This record gives sequence, structure tokens and C-alpha cells, in this order.
Amino acid sequence: MKLIVEGESMNEQPVGLNRRNFLQHASKAAIILPLAGAIWAIGGNSGSLFQQSSSARPNAAKAPWKISIVSADEPGEPLIISGTIYAPDARTPLEGVNLWVYHTDATGHYSKLSESGGDNRNTRLHGLMQTNREGRYEFRTIKPVAYPGHTIPAHIHAFVSSADYPEYWIEDFLFEGDPFIKEEMRMKAGKERYSSILKLKRGPDGVLRGERDIVIERCSRNCTGR
Repeated sequence: MKLIVEGESMNEQPVGLNRRNFLQHASKAAIILPLAGAIWAIGGNSGSLFQQSSSARPNAAKAPWKISIVSADEPGEPLIISGTIYAPDARTPLEGVNLWVYHTDATGHYSKLSESGGDNRNTRLHGLMQTNREGRYEFRTIKPVAYPGHTIPAHIHAFVSSADYPEYWIEDFLFEGDPFIKEEMRMKAGKERYSSILKLKRGPDGVLRGERDIVIERCSRNCTGR
């Protein structure tokens, strides 16, 4: 289900929690943080819960399965999200599946549209990863903050695609305990490890962690056309 905020354009198909495009205000400068080996950083996206717009489709030919979207000094609560992407049988892990995510910063804003090419998917805090042989993905970021002045829950937009599956948006990553999560969102969230509403746990290192497994599908109403 995708959400939409005033001042943003909506695509024909819903994204994340509902189709959405949102008002942007702050944040500049893409942050790219290469971490040794398997960690790769990309900076700048916007996408599922509210908007789905489109610029050039990202080239994920060599994207790693584990990335860092933010630098160590990024304001906000450190967050790591991981999971496995499965084939439609919900049993077979899939290698080479692209997962594109983006979200607001610690102030609840995306980059200005003039800085993201007119597409929230390219906001500063975004990243692209590709599942490994075990179907695993992982990204390190900060917990997003809800849009100021709105009753839309904090969320992370997400898009899935592969060589055999055209890109589509999935339910946005939400966080248990958010007062803005409505019952209709819970009904669409999925169950247990497939739920889009993550139960975060803080580790000894102070970092919040959450997990979500995904079953790939042939898109219909949620295709992006990319």
C-alpha cells in the first residue's frame, strides 16, 4: 500500500503503502560510502510508500548484496535491515534480484526535487543491492522520520526486479510502534517474517535491526514500467 502527500505527483500505479510522491524540503549532497569488500553505498532515492516516479532504471549488474546508504556521522538512529528474497514457491532463495530502497532523513525530508532530478527515488538516502547466492540482502542506514505535519508513518520505499521479473513496488518498510500505522496498513502488511511492519531490536552496539523476507511476484497493479 502506498501513501501520497500534498505537493507531489502520483504515478498511475501505487507505490509502497499507496502511490505517493511527496513534498521535499531539505537534504543535499549524495552520500556514497564504499565500505570494504561486500559493502557498497549509493546515495539518493525515493520510492515506495508514497511515490513512484521514474528516471533511468538503475544498473544493478554488479550491485553487492550488502550496502551502506549512510556515512558513520549521518544524523539519526543507525538501522540495519536484512532478509531473503525467494522465488514464488516461497522456498527457493533467488540470486541476482535487485532491491532499490529510499527514504527521508532524520528531519523527515527528501532532497529537493531540483537536486534529485525531479524524482524522489534519487533522493540523497537511497541504495541499490542485488541478492547473493543465498538470496540475501542487507542495507545499513538510519531510521527514517515521518513527514513533518502529516500522519503518515515513517517508512522506506522499496522496489524489486530481476532479469525475469519487471520492476514493481512492494509494501513500504514500516516500523512496529509507529502511532500512525492504521489497521488497513496492518491488513496489507503480510505475516510473520514476510511482514512489511518490522519489529526492531536494538543490539549491544546500539544499532537497531530488523528483518523482512520477500517473495518475488509477477507484478500487475504495482508495476513501475521501468
